[in-house]
Amino acid sequence: MFLNLLPKKERQHFLNLARYAMGLNGEFKSEELEIYNSFVHECDLHGYQAKAGNKQVTESIEALSSGSTGHRKAVMIELCGIMLADSAICDHERAFIQRLSDAFDLEDFEVRRIERWVAAMNDLVAEGYQMVEA
Repeated sequence: MFLNLLPKKERQHFLNLARYAMGLNGEFKSEELEIYNSFVHECDLHGYQAKAGNKQVTESIEALSSGSTGHRKAVMIELCGIMLADSAICDHERAFIQRLSDAFDLEDFEVRRIERWVAAMNDLVAEGYQMVEA
């Protein structure tokens, strides 16, 4: 949704973090994979192989933390989207969100607001699908 705001290099770093976030709950769920594939499409990085090792994740966080406030918030929104794909945030995902919010210099209230907004958007999308499938 907001990934088009990011420069190409930041999009690559974002995909690294999104790929990493997918595995934080111990499995790669189909809902997460669908969202990840939509991220790849939106980033226009077809064929990019995300690097989700600890070193690459740290480098990606550092690179993205130097972006504008708007870019950092866009990254947080989209990453919350993939972590909330199953409607729950596990302890590992919660720790990752805290790591990101610290690196991105985002206040706790801002992160909670982002999470609420993403959850509400997910509900609205689901409701929309229910309406058109009826």
